[in-house]
Amino acid sequence: MKISFIIPFHNEEKNCQPMLKKVLEFAQKQKFSYEIIPVDDRSTDKTKIILRDFASHNKHIKPLYRKDDKEEKGNTMGKALLEGTMKAENPIIIWTMGDLADDTKTYLDIIEKINSGFDIVFGSRYMPGGSRGNLDLLKAFLSSWGTRMAQFFFGVPVHDITNAFRGFRKEIITHLELKSTGFSISPEFAIKAHLAGFKLGEVPTVYINRVEGVSSFKLFKMTKNYLKLYLDLFWQFNILQKSAYQ
Repeated sequence: MKISFIIPFHNEEKNCQPMLKKVLEFAQKQKFSYEIIPVDDRSTDKTKIILRDFASHNKHIKPLYRKDDKEEKGNTMGKALLEGTMKAENPIIIWTMGDLADDTKTYLDIIEKINSGFDIVFGSRYMPGGSRGNLDLLKAFLSSWGTRMAQFFFGVPVHDITNAFRGFRKEIITHLELKSTGFSISPEFAIKAHLAGFKLGEVPTVYINRVEGVSSFKLFKMTKNYLKLYLDLFWQFNILQKSAYQ
């Protein structure tokens, strides 16, 4: 089994080392052929230094350092994830966050589900067996409703697409045009993959809210961005459907 773990880090000097250790422990235990691609997303703290030091002692860790671009504003997690995915050499990709929010026990369930025939598998907080953990109620409400809207408008058959935690076949990316640069990459990827005919699955997971560091997630800004994304995709989807019948 060949797996590439993509982990975005933005000013995560307190979390990057324990996160890498967790992923290494999992991959070594399963005896996978693997690589870990930590993506330093323009950090201004010691994240880059820590990643370089860690990589110098382990050949499986292959950092990618995104350069600061004055034209880039706000969160660029989407760009970090996509650049890391493009660099990956293995056919199965796992996106997992650098703030220790994702349960590494879920990795194996995701991989097994992909091997059973699914193209993309989500770690779901809102399906039976999953849990939002200690995520606050307002964030949990808005993130779950983000998926419910996608279910209503596009028929997405899973329960949690706003969380970036997922595994998928790398070849999917070559068939999709993903435009979101920030957190909206998560629902955009899911909706476009579903509309393109790829098989979506999910496994339960437990979310763990960050203990160290400061999140760059701006709740109401993201709600606005999600709504805009859904409206744009719904409009495009309907135009394509109409064209197909003409």
